[in-house]
Formats: sequence, structure tokens, C-alpha cells
Amino acid sequence: MMVSLPAEQLQKGVVCASAGNHAQGFAYSCRKLGVQGVVFMPIITPNQKVHQTKMFGEENIRIVLTGDTFDDCSIAAQQFTEENKMTFIPPFDDYRIIEGQGTVAVEILEDQPQVDYLFVPIGGGGLASGAGTYFKSMSPSTKIIGLEPEGAPPWPKP
Repeated sequence: MMVSLPAEQLQKGVVCASAGNHAQGFAYSCRKLGVQGVVFMPIITPNQKVHQTKMFGEENIRIVLTGDTFDDCSIAAQQFTEENKMTFIPPFDDYRIIEGQGTVAVEILEDQPQVDYLFVPIGGGGLASGAGTYFKSMSPSTKIIGLEPEGAPPWPKP
């Protein structure tokens, strides 16, 4: 998604909210594009995800740990984005993000052309939407099963 933004918009910087996985891709993109980014993550984010995000972003990102839940940190990130006139890069609810997530399905079918069942973590729904859309188009007989860890919050509220 970031590569599709105008250069003058990117120069103002970008912001994301993530429980960890989106943050890593965001950080990598910031470094690759030479863009400054701010990553908001819940305080409870596992250290491994925080360290991986720092590794991918190097000097191009700053991490802000805030809030007890993803929703808390997302609200803080969007408020920060608005106050600083930056661009918010959503973790799952944008067609460009969903399209990018769908590339995982392309790789799966390239490696394994016959897939009977695809088990997809739900999280925010971006990966499930992207992979599900691609599989329904290219392998309609594949049964797609969405998963959430026991004790994890339900799918995002509308």
C-alpha cells in the first residue's frame, strides 16, 4: 500500500497500529522506501514481535507501546496520525492491504497446487480476506477454515 502513496505524502511519515505481524511488514516497507514510520503496539505485545519489528525497520521506525488491547493502541495511533498530519496505514481493513495479504495464497498454490483445506488465522481479517478471495477464484474446491486462538478476542468490531 505504501508504495502506492504519493512521495509528498510519504515524506510526512506514516503510522500503523498492530499487535505485531502488520508492524513487521510496515517496518520493512519503511526501511525499503526510506520513509519514517511510527508503530503503535499494545503494551502486552510479545517481546519477539517488538524486536523483529525493530530489526525490520532499523532507523526508519519508532515503536510506541500503549494500551492494553489492539483497539486501545489503534485509537492512539489514529489520534497521533491526525495530530501530526501523517498517513495511517491500516492493518487489515483496506483493499490494498487485503490484496497484499492475498499474495500468501499465491505462494501456497505455487508450492502446493492441490489444497483440500486451508486453515487461516482470522486476526483482523485481512489475511483471511485476501487468501480466501484468491483461493475461491483459483481453487474453489478448497475448504477455507478460519481460526482464532482460545482466549483471543473475537473478530474486530465494525
